[in-house]
Amino acid sequence: MFGANKVLDTRIGLDRTKAGKYNLSIGNTAFNSIPGLPTTNAVVAGGLPSLGITGFSGFGRQSTNPQWQDPSLIDPKVNFTWVKGNHSLKFGYEFEHIWMAVNDNNPLYGSWTYGGGYSLCTAATSATCAFNANGGAAATSPVSDTYWADFLFGTTSAYSLANFYEAHLTQTNQSIYAQDDWKVSPSLTLNIGVRWEYGSPYSDLHNNISNFDPVSQTVLTITPGAVAGNGITPYSGGGTYGHTLVNPDYADFGPRLGFAYAVDPKTALRGGFGMSYSHYTRAGSGDILGINAPQAQFASVTQISPTTTNHCSTPLPAQIIATGATTPSCFATVDQGFPSGLVTSFNSATDNITYVPKNNKASYVESYFFDIQRTLAKNTLLDIAYIGNHGVKLEGFLNANQRNPALGYANPAVPTQGFARPFAKWPSDITEALNEFYSHYDSLQVKYEQRFVGGLTLLNSFTWEHSLDNASASLEGNSPSPQDGNNIRADYSQSDYNLPIANITSLVYELPIGHGRRFLSSANPVVDGVLGGWQISGINSAEAGTPFNVGYSPNSAQGLSPQISATYRGANEYRPDLVAGQPITQGIKNRAANTGYVNYINPNAFVLPPIKDAAGNYLSPIGTASRNPGRGQAFYQTDMSLNKKFSTPIESLKVEFRTEFYNLFNHTNFTIPGAISATQGTTAAIAGAGGSVSASSITAAPSTNGQITSTLTPRVIQFGLKILY
Repeated sequence: MFGANKVLDTRIGLDRTKAGKYNLSIGNTAFNSIPGLPTTNAVVAGGLPSLGITGFSGFGRQSTNPQWQDPSLIDPKVNFTWVKGNHSLKFGYEFEHIWMAVNDNNPLYGSWTYGGGYSLCTAATSATCAFNANGGAAATSPVSDTYWADFLFGTTSAYSLANFYEAHLTQTNQSIYAQDDWKVSPSLTLNIGVRWEYGSPYSDLHNNISNFDPVSQTVLTITPGAVAGNGITPYSGGGTYGHTLVNPDYADFGPRLGFAYAVDPKTALRGGFGMSYSHYTRAGSGDILGINAPQAQFASVTQISPTTTNHCSTPLPAQIIATGATTPSCFATVDQGFPSGLVTSFNSATDNITYVPKNNKASYVESYFFDIQRTLAKNTLLDIAYIGNHGVKLEGFLNANQRNPALGYANPAVPTQGFARPFAKWPSDITEALNEFYSHYDSLQVKYEQRFVGGLTLLNSFTWEHSLDNASASLEGNSPSPQDGNNIRADYSQSDYNLPIANITSLVYELPIGHGRRFLSSANPVVDGVLGGWQISGINSAEAGTPFNVGYSPNSAQGLSPQISATYRGANEYRPDLVAGQPITQGIKNRAANTGYVNYINPNAFVLPPIKDAAGNYLSPIGTASRNPGRGQAFYQTDMSLNKKFSTPIESLKVEFRTEFYNLFNHTNFTIPGAISATQGTTAAIAGAGGSVSASSITAAPSTNGQITSTLTPRVIQFGLKILY
């Protein structure tokens, strides 16, 4: 305190968190004979590598395990308040310094993908393959069984492995603010303020930082001992950029404006606007330049098509793709494991590097609201508000070097090598943390509140909202990465959490029976003990269904990001073509005969883009369906509890009995449907390499699955007894 109107407040915070996950398979030696696995690393070794088969659920150990992120923080801050006349002035400064140990390379114990459909037998291969077992024409495109046969033969379409590496990151955040709460008149108060923030890019305690340079199309690195060549360019410089390879962003100013106006003793108007910045996104390794080549490696190999002559000899070559080449020198079967040099020496043709644009800007949200509040009666309030926000420069992940169908084939003589890349000098995928995604949220929120009127406390909250974005989450979510990194606008659709209607009613009611209440107020202790003092409380929830996405996995020859399989590193979230005039869902009455599962997604609503056109050109795998095109069933639930406190001969000792009913009416609430299963269609149209054909020109069988196979919690009743003393 400095006088009667000045207060200086200083604080300091210290925090350390140790958290992570470890696979239960670690230590299991059953698969240690697979060549190339890091079997001598006790932190990593054990279990079956991850396996993914197109059309089937994956199995094997989780690819992102083990993993940890252990931050420590020191956080001193100072705030000064000065009340001067009608003004309450506030000023403050905060400093944060963060140390963080991170292990987030994966897959540390390898993974295999079966998506080539190499086991497809056509009439061109053998006359016996022209017909199926029933004598009809055999499939000319791979189906789920084809990929299962690939698994049985050990013919993978891709395989991946990462090295074990722990980064030691540091970051400094600073912020300054000034605010004036100005009481202009007895009925009007204005809030005016501004906040400046700075969050430094990550640096590393050992200077192990690397970043892709789109100009030279090489990896710039300040990592000690890095050697120039094979896509690596050592860099030495000063300032923030010299330690982080990202320029500092000093322009993060956030204004704060607000007002409160009393129209009359029963009516108040409030409104406000503010900008808030984010200097940290929990998004795995996708935006951490300390976990990058050459010190940390995410290697992935897209296989060439197997023939009778290109099978690798055993052991595999240490570098399956020679320096300067773009394709493997031979085809490796699963029994041959992983090349010994896959993650021990950097190779630009196999490694999935990380890229953060050097002029990256901080994400921010513009929040605004206008509120009308009216007292209807004693202890009864009605609140009507418009609340919205606009997310700008939100972080999302994509493949900056995604194969682009619009550029045609990378090698027209060998179409199976895929479409051309925008960075022609860099032969593999590049995970880009791009702060260019955006969101928009608008809502009407109505709240009725009644506080202990006649023993009843009631709160009803109604929300009518609309939320759109092209990146609901950068790590988890229905679709954390876009379908096409060259067109993120096409992903702008309803948010994962867009619930247009929601109404929540909660109440607490003291039954008017017993001592001190309306009825039986003079009852004897036995009657009061049985009938008096009961309290009922309840919550009733009614919400629109949750949005869901519809996706598929294309044939590997069409794949746009062969090295990236995880959405948190920018893998393409492919969507099918939407058939015009067909509803996306078909309600809950259509049930599967053998299981009773709900056939929720209309099997005629989607077709998968063909692999090739009529002339044999590989087509674009990008579908026309919007992101999150469907919505699950609405959610309804009523929860209730019945409570009573009992007195005991000991004055300070009370006993409380509780009966709780969850989902009181046992309403069936369905989960969202699972993925559809379908075979990529065929077409008689000719669109050229990388082209697309209309859904109407695609011939394909209706999709299957897309089923709801589970429900949320049914009615649950529980009893409890609590002793209060």
